[in-house]
Amino acid sequence: MSVFDRLRLDGRSAFITGGSRGLGREIALGLAEAGADITLTARTAESLEQTAEDIRAMGRKVRTMVADMADPATCEMACSRALDDAGCFDILVNNIGGRRVNVGLEEMPLDQWHQLLDLNLTSTFLCCKHMGGAMIRRGTGGRIINLASI
Repeated sequence: MSVFDRLRLDGRSAFITGGSRGLGREIALGLAEAGADITLTARTAESLEQTAEDIRAMGRKVRTMVADMADPATCEMACSRALDDAGCFDILVNNIGGRRVNVGLEEMPLDQWHQLLDLNLTSTFLCCKHMGGAMIRRGTGGRIINLASI
């Protein structure tokens, strides 16, 4: 058995936030190539569909959800819906993050600071809470990958 055979993800499923472009897209394609079925979230349907088509072309199942995961209520709703639709996931990739506004810290209003925290931290916490909690309850564990940018 080769090392690549040991890394196969056949029969596994992954939930990837920000999975339609950039690094999230490449992670989704890589996990699909390794055999995992994929659920993607992103803010735009167009970019989601392009990535979904590429995953389907590999023969993998893919679900998409248009969701701004930086909004805590939307994030929780997306996690709940994904768990209801697909059951528990084996892999969670928290990939959203960044800085949507270019304002210096000394000029940043408190509400923009909270939006930045929701984008970069709260979404990660909520996905870990819901998806990770489901992994724990299932009793077989899983893997959580948290990425940071900017």
